[in-house]
Amino acid sequence: MYVKRAITAYQTTVSTTTPMLDTMIELLNEMGNVLQSMQNEIKQQPTIELSDPLKKLQYALFELMAVLDHQTEEGERLFLLYVLLNQTLVSVQLNRRYELLPEIRGQVILLSEAWTEVRQHQRLQRYQTDTV
Repeated sequence: MYVKRAITAYQTTVSTTTPMLDTMIELLNEMGNVLQSMQNEIKQQPTIELSDPLKKLQYALFELMAVLDHQTEEGERLFLLYVLLNQTLVSVQLNRRYELLPEIRGQVILLSEAWTEVRQHQRLQRYQTDTV
């Protein structure tokens, strides 16, 4: 009984205290995993219906769009990239253009790697300074 409460409390605390950058990286990594599993399913069964995973990917993109700083040039460029990825997902869904999935996955992996590099750079700056 108390274990369930403890698990719930832990999950709530983790989700509210996880840095946004870590959340973005995890979301991008999960998107990459979903795209990979979709590609595997298509290889096994080319006529498979993939609307649910595609919707999940779109929801993830919308979450990423919501946390961008639209006041900066970089934020706007990243927003446009997310919009392009979303439009490509729509094309995949409407026209069954599954050949676009590897390209989308490649972009997602590049984004994840870039954000991971940013996180490492921020941590290095934080822990190599003389101030606390």
